[in-house]
Amino acid sequence: MGIHAAAAEAAGDSVAIVAGRGSERGVPVIKIPELDSQHPAVLRDRAALARGEVTPEHALLVAAITRKLRPHVRRADRVVVHNVFTLHLNAALTEALFALSAERPGVFIAWTHDLAWTDGQYKGQRHEGRPWSLFSTVAPGVRYVAISQKSANELSALTGLPLDRITIVPNGVDRVAVLGMSAAGKRLADRFGLFDADPLLLLPVRLTRRKRIELAIDALAELRAHSYPKAMLVVTGGPGAHNPTNASYERDLAARAGPGVHLLHAEHVKIGVRELADLYGLADALVLPSENEGFGLPMLEAGLRRLPIVCSDIPALRENGGDEATYVPVTADGAAWARAIDTKLTTSPIARQHRRARQSEWPRILAEHVLPVIHA
Repeated sequence: MGIHAAAAEAAGDSVAIVAGRGSERGVPVIKIPELDSQHPAVLRDRAALARGEVTPEHALLVAAITRKLRPHVRRADRVVVHNVFTLHLNAALTEALFALSAERPGVFIAWTHDLAWTDGQYKGQRHEGRPWSLFSTVAPGVRYVAISQKSANELSALTGLPLDRITIVPNGVDRVAVLGMSAAGKRLADRFGLFDADPLLLLPVRLTRRKRIELAIDALAELRAHSYPKAMLVVTGGPGAHNPTNASYERDLAARAGPGVHLLHAEHVKIGVRELADLYGLADALVLPSENEGFGLPMLEAGLRRLPIVCSDIPALRENGGDEATYVPVTADGAAWARAIDTKLTTSPIARQHRRARQSEWPRILAEHVLPVIHA
């Protein structure tokens, strides 16, 4: 609720959350205690209903909730109700919402996460008649949203609502929070648009000629031209300190780099261990085109992050990559590297799942699904 409300607020809507308890930064919260599923009166009512009893207190609770909600509903252009029309944890609230939605047809949206009467654990709490029947009944004038095809199928089977009248809006994931990204790492990603990269390739090395960074740059150009128009490459290090020609190598790479290539040192960015860890978390694959390595530490760092690896077929990298990495001949050109990267991204279950999860990040879900439903 908070994420949806904040997105609507950012889109220019005037938004308030109506709830029994809780708070949300930046969004007003109107508290009506009886909306809380743990309110004493609600707990007593739920226990009685579970036994099949509709007590006089139930009607009083419905009336109190209806009276307190009505002024807010009358002012609203949209009322988004999360989980109350199909889940029985506050039946008095559900009954009140049925009445209020009838007063404002077309205003209410029932956002369906869970369905009580398709869940075996609640089987013994379902009884004949009202209010139990409400949780398998379509409220007139209410639009229904389900968070998955499974939920939509169950809602349709339970209520008889045709599937084409149920909008599927998946939940989203907060990549920054899940990855535990630092503030500096998020600023870096925002600055270079790394959250939109598809895929994001990481090359965490110093700029020395034996690293053959130009192959990664050429591979990225191939990927962007043929399969992945949003592909990006991040090269983290600056010129190696022990060879004076490395500075000219950096200039060569900067001249060669096309769209999507970020040579952080050339762009006046210096990162530490924390930001590097953030990049490992964001990346879709580690790319190491070196012609010679003594050890290949990034291979192990990538392993800790479960990051797919595409690297040169040289002894030190095979030592650390075993059978899990994808190896490219040292004679290969940028096009061959692009093909190897593409194969890794399409055949690795981890890479596929990573990209699938990225399609469900909250900014995209909110912009493409949630707000269009609310504003319709």
